[in-house]
Amino acid sequence: MKSALLSQKFHSRAAAAIMLAVAALYVVLSGGLNNVLPSPGDTGFAFAAPGDWGLPYWWSLGMNVGLNVLIVIYMVALNRAFNVLRSMTWLHVGLFGLMQGAIPRLVTQLNSGTLVCLTIVLCIYLMFSCFDDPGRVRTVFLAFMLLSLGCATQYCFILFIPIFWLVLAQMRILSLRTFLASLFGILTVWIILFGFGIIRPWELHLPRIVGAFEDMDYGAVIYLMVSAGVTAFMLLAGTMLNIMKTIAYNARARAYNGALTLIALATVGAMLLDFNNLLSYIPLLNMCAAYQITHYFVNHRYDRQYIGILAVASVYVALYLWRLTL
Repeated sequence: MKSALLSQKFHSRAAAAIMLAVAALYVVLSGGLNNVLPSPGDTGFAFAAPGDWGLPYWWSLGMNVGLNVLIVIYMVALNRAFNVLRSMTWLHVGLFGLMQGAIPRLVTQLNSGTLVCLTIVLCIYLMFSCFDDPGRVRTVFLAFMLLSLGCATQYCFILFIPIFWLVLAQMRILSLRTFLASLFGILTVWIILFGFGIIRPWELHLPRIVGAFEDMDYGAVIYLMVSAGVTAFMLLAGTMLNIMKTIAYNARARAYNGALTLIALATVGAMLLDFNNLLSYIPLLNMCAAYQITHYFVNHRYDRQYIGILAVASVYVALYLWRLTL
């Protein structure tokens, strides 16, 4: 009985706050505030990547931390509004914090990864609100406008546009009207940029990508690859273990979880195909993994569940300690 109660405590807001505090304390005390992300190159079709905006250090830090807080808020809102996890749990918030803390540089400096993660979770929220309501063309328009705006500064957003067309189908709203709304949302960004003279047509260019690891030492590269690989493995394992449970859900819940699974698999695939831009996908990978792992623990309740949760957390604590030796 005590074991079951302890396991339940790990889904509470207090447990999530402790995990976030551990991650934040590690980022500060491990010297993460002095790390600078290597330049990802000119990764946008019109503008520089967020890491190259030339913001003062403390502005960059404050903005990035604030955007991470927004990601957490939308993660909570997504579950509260649509019951994605089938339980009012805070575990996914705590796990996301631990995963983010494993690579402090992605927390302490404004970067493409944070922008990608926030935009995608916001678009997911917008899409979920349209389930079985094809009349919500304005919402579809807004979601694709956000994706298109992201393309101006980070080309990886273009990889998610066809993914969200599939999400339209999963939400049962794919029609000529919604498809046209998505196209108009994509075009509107560029019409505004050109129409107001923010950019000129001849200033458009293909992204010029440099190696993501050129400015990093060998040990840091290995650490980054292992950290991302561990999270990707947990994400895929959690997804596979959740499949049989989600099949038994009602149509709405299956659509929501199917969309999250699709985005998670697309993220892993994009990381493999676009390896030089790996840092831009890691926060989104962390968010997807936090959802899938939490969904597993919600679906499989057992008295000593806290042992499994602690095992997952201990993996990231081990990564924390390993990073201190580099």
